[in-house]
Amino acid sequence: MLSFRIIAVAVCAFLLSFSSQNAFAVWSGVFRVETSDAGAFGKGSAFAGEADTPAAVYYNPAGLNQIKTIEISAGTAFIGPQADYEKLSGDTVRMRRDTFWIPNVYAVVPINKKLAVGVGATSYFGLGTNWPGDSQLRYDTTKASIMDQDYMLTASYKITDQWSFAAGPDNDFSKANEDKKLAQGSGTDGNFKLKANDDAWGYRIATMYKLNDQHQFGLMYRSRFNHTYTGNVFLNNLDNSSTLYQTIFGGTSYRTKVTDKFTLPQSVVLGYSFKPNHKWTFNFDLEWMDWSSVKHEILNFPDESNATRLAVLTAGNPINHDWNSSWSEAIGAEYAVNDRLRLRGGYYHHVSPIQVNNWDPKIPDADSHGITTGFGYDLNSHLTIDIAYSALLYEPRKINNTLGSPGSVNGKYTQFVNLGLVTLTYKF
Repeated sequence: MLSFRIIAVAVCAFLLSFSSQNAFAVWSGVFRVETSDAGAFGKGSAFAGEADTPAAVYYNPAGLNQIKTIEISAGTAFIGPQADYEKLSGDTVRMRRDTFWIPNVYAVVPINKKLAVGVGATSYFGLGTNWPGDSQLRYDTTKASIMDQDYMLTASYKITDQWSFAAGPDNDFSKANEDKKLAQGSGTDGNFKLKANDDAWGYRIATMYKLNDQHQFGLMYRSRFNHTYTGNVFLNNLDNSSTLYQTIFGGTSYRTKVTDKFTLPQSVVLGYSFKPNHKWTFNFDLEWMDWSSVKHEILNFPDESNATRLAVLTAGNPINHDWNSSWSEAIGAEYAVNDRLRLRGGYYHHVSPIQVNNWDPKIPDADSHGITTGFGYDLNSHLTIDIAYSALLYEPRKINNTLGSPGSVNGKYTQFVNLGLVTLTYKF
């Protein structure tokens, strides 16, 4: 039996290696994405204190010991963001209505009565913005994306009947892309494109304490990911108007290597789950995220030594952020209608860490409020389907800062996001 479980872990790890090759995401709480499982998301993603499905690999791996047989879940999340920018003149600029799909997969294998192993893959950081190429925002951004693929391996050990502890490494593979326009005096705009990627490692430690059948607590710490992106910057459509870019860069196009350091934050989440009876479950999560680690961003061009070219390339460096640490809260409830059907609802709130003076339409963040609903249904004794939906509303943000030269990013920004998730879970 033990050898079968070891083989099952290996097979699951193989499947996970293909699971998030197209993990595109969009912001939520800067660019954090909490769409890792439909069952948990239906309860507002308040799940760290309950964590009794394969998604515990993500939400709180110390809950894995609650799973008594091999379980595998797989699903996808749909994200449809909408953002509008109202200029000071009253005209409105609409961001392109893109859609994003984020797959996820988890597997849990109980090794014995005390030890359980879990693996998972999803994307819990990401960004996707796409502003028109002719708007006044174009010298700050036209397109920006961060596409993260996150892989988790964890083990949970049941120390006592009430207390369990888990730990494991996380891997975050990240691709960053940025497009914007270059002002060329009286000439047509040039184009700036940055493409870079990096692979970074972090870790998580977690614990869960079951006071009794009604009350359960979970606590998890997730470490930072310290990224050093490496890639290339591309310039094209350069001309010899007043900027003389064509002369400076020796032609109508130019390419050079770029590096950029960026830190994804550490976080701590505390969860509480209350089950007054066999019908009802109530969850509450409180999370602190250390966005204050994002102080500034510096683009370096190690292969370029020409002082004039460097002066153009490094204009605006360092890019100041000075973000603040922030809190988020989530509450959720589940009602078991019968042995097969469970109804869910929840609410989550994110406080934006970005101050007005460093706010940037590449990451058009604001305080946000999400309402969720969903259900779970057992198709048979082995297979369960979970479906969830969320309406995510951002508070309007009025910006007045000095970014965007020679244009301006000042004005009012409003945003709304539709999110839908589906997850299938198979119990062996």
